[in-house]
Amino acid sequence: MPEAAAAPVVHPTAVVQPGAELGPGVEIGPWCVVEAGVVLGAGVRLTAHVHLLGRTEIGAGTVIRTGSVIGGEPQDRSYAGERTRVRIGARCSLHEHVTVHRATGEGETVVGDEVVMMAGSHVGHNARLGHGCVLVNCASLAGHSVVGDGAILSAYAAVHQFGRIGRLALLGGASMATLDVPPFSIATGSYPLRWRGPNTVGLRRAGFPAEERDAIRAALQRLFASGESPRREAESLQESPHAAVRELAEFVLSSRRGVCTAPSTPSSR
Repeated sequence: MPEAAAAPVVHPTAVVQPGAELGPGVEIGPWCVVEAGVVLGAGVRLTAHVHLLGRTEIGAGTVIRTGSVIGGEPQDRSYAGERTRVRIGARCSLHEHVTVHRATGEGETVVGDEVVMMAGSHVGHNARLGHGCVLVNCASLAGHSVVGDGAILSAYAAVHQFGRIGRLALLGGASMATLDVPPFSIATGSYPLRWRGPNTVGLRRAGFPAEERDAIRAALQRLFASGESPRREAESLQESPHAAVRELAEFVLSSRRGVCTAPSTPSSR
């Protein structure tokens, strides 16, 4: 006969409002507040002084640490009290004083599985953070921004409202992404944000075979080191036999803000 699932453990100083749903094995530490409408998956752990508001769903095995506030009202003057939501994936690690705001209008704010948000990092309303991403200390996503799977935002980096960071991209420390950063790229700086090269280490760690890594590097060189418009070069890459190169081309062609500038040119829009 299978063992019974472990009952949630709630510290006597914590407040869990009626209407919150706690999965098996949940641990809620001292002085936490879990409001009605919150759903905690199996094995979620709140260490201390964590505040979960509104319609917030936390995936199984996620740990949220001291001082974090998840599901708070969006920092958007147009917000009119809509019953929007936040979804945090499974096996995430949210460190001290992390904030994730619920959506404004119609929609939701989404953080994928196995995400690491280090101390003081922030995900704004309606933003989407992909699986396996890392936000280093005080990195911030503005409202409606989108970050692809496996991307890394270094300390104090920020993404502009509606900005996009591609899959497995790396945004350097204290950079301001006012333009989109294509997949598999490293970008640094502010006004302008500049492309610095392929994220070779990230591609290797993600298991890309050598042939595909070479194709991605060649495609990025054409986009940013040929002297031609990235959009024009992207059009010629759409028929590549490599799916990752086609992904890269589609990202550039679908960019509304324009992509980050080449290393030595004034504009790569």
